[in-house]
Amino acid sequence: MQRIHLVGARGAGMQALAAVLAGRGCRLTGSDLLEGTIPSPGGGSVPIACGHHAEHLPTDADLLVYSDAVTEANPELRRAVELGIPCRSYFQTVGQLTGAMQCLAVAGTHGKSSTVAMASQVFTHAGRDPLVFCGAARLGAASAGRFGQGPIALVEACEFRANFLHLQPQQAAVLGIDHDHFDCYPQKQDLLDAFTRFVQTIPPQGLLIARADCADTQRVAARAACRVETFARTGNADWLAGRLTHRDGCYAFELVYRGRPACEIRLQVPGAHNVRNALAAAALAHANGIAPECIGTALSQFAGLSRRLERLGTYGDIAIIDDYAHHPTEITAALQTIRQMHPGRRLWCVYQPHQALRLTRLLAETADSLQAADAVVVADVFRAREGAPIPGEADAAQLAVELQRRGVAAFAPGDAPAIVSSLATQLKPGDVLATLGAGDLRAVAEAAGEAIARPGTAPRVPHGSGT
Repeated sequence: MQRIHLVGARGAGMQALAAVLAGRGCRLTGSDLLEGTIPSPGGGSVPIACGHHAEHLPTDADLLVYSDAVTEANPELRRAVELGIPCRSYFQTVGQLTGAMQCLAVAGTHGKSSTVAMASQVFTHAGRDPLVFCGAARLGAASAGRFGQGPIALVEACEFRANFLHLQPQQAAVLGIDHDHFDCYPQKQDLLDAFTRFVQTIPPQGLLIARADCADTQRVAARAACRVETFARTGNADWLAGRLTHRDGCYAFELVYRGRPACEIRLQVPGAHNVRNALAAAALAHANGIAPECIGTALSQFAGLSRRLERLGTYGDIAIIDDYAHHPTEITAALQTIRQMHPGRRLWCVYQPHQALRLTRLLAETADSLQAADAVVVADVFRAREGAPIPGEADAAQLAVELQRRGVAAFAPGDAPAIVSSLATQLKPGDVLATLGAGDLRAVAEAAGEAIARPGTAPRVPHGSGT
């Protein structure tokens, strides 16, 4: 039985890996910035040590696995090197675990987690018992991962640092390509080159599912050596959504394959973007012999993911929705969907920029996307993988000014308690509050709900949350 130590263990991907490793009988330890536990199959849990210290590493560990947030200066990583303990990144480990399996990888700038989770729902419903590595947990699930003993692995293939090149997919989907991760890809061509290398890892007998209405995806797909199928909500593609309708933001459609109706799908998850995700998941399932009726039933039962237009509840007639959106494309999709879910209601948005570099490069686009809200509260930048601010960087106050220039009521009050206090006094019955961002904003949404439900009490926000 292997003993494996996980550094950065509380991230969604690392928790998915922990579920798979525990299912295989490995003994796990771990550490992260905050103390706690992570779930393991069978209702158990793995204790996670607080902070990163050399003494957290068991000296008899067989392997150390670290997340992308961990640097070479990490004391546990350095201690492992000193002791001669093998060290691998998350994606190196996932690549090794799935190398001998039928690996189905889902790539693209947006929608990866939802599509992997949708595909997992279909393959599980069909009795295929897949292994799953996803970047977000399904609602009600303990982990973003699934330990399955079937021959198929469903993997979220991230382009950050070209991590998807550690995988060996037999089939893959590319959901679309937007310029992002500017710390890895200064120029868009750098990003396109990485995606091209990814699709070229698919063997000639394999399959690529490519979004038809994304020109960059089609350019990349043209360089693949394998067979290519396309998908789009409308237009010219192998997989289409026919007779598309929606109610309160949730879409129903007829799944159409090469002009022929396959099945009916009634999504429980809101958003037109989830129609595309469902099409990609359906195409992967069909390529692996799953019947259309099974595809339709399973996708219609999919209940959604944590932090993907997640309804946190209604507090004092104020609906609160939390979403991971941090790129302008995602912000636009999220706010448009929330408008469909709650038509005619005043929409407040708390937005937390994710990385100062991304905000600086996409300042105008971010402000444009946030115009769909009636009022915007800008939280301090979540400086993931970034050091101290440097001259010329955009910040929360600058984004608020850009929004004000566009006629949007916007302000940047500072830390999380200040944001929650402001919301508690300014939100009115009938409003909708959306918290958007890939950082630690979830606690602000929860604290705002508590402050609204219990007026007059001091808001409780965990230290460091929301900024």
